Amino acid sequence: MTKHHVPERTCIACRRKRPQAELTRVTRTPQGWALVQGPRSGRGAYVCSDSPACWAEKRLRRALGASAPEVSERLTLALPAGEATHISNDPRSRRAIGGTNV
Repeated sequence: MTKHHVPERTCIACRRKRPQAELTRVTRTPQGWALVQGPRSGRGAYVCSDSPACWAEKRLRRALGASAPEVSERLTLALPAGEATHISNDPRSRRAIGGTNV
């Protein structure tokens, strides 16, 4: 029996490699960075879903620059520390959280 491939990504804040399902994707849109559910295309970055320390503005500044405070706030609102989970990858839902529909 062969093992099933599990894609890994790196958190832009803590630089840890983790399975993609454990991370939240932040997508670059023409209006700025947004947390988008469902299929996404274009430039994106990943942040740990279960680590509020990774959502801190200071940790995001290296990768996101001036957009870091806004993204940090959106992550904090979308992923409360008590119920931190990754954003659904359900293709039927294409709603943007704190951003625009893509």
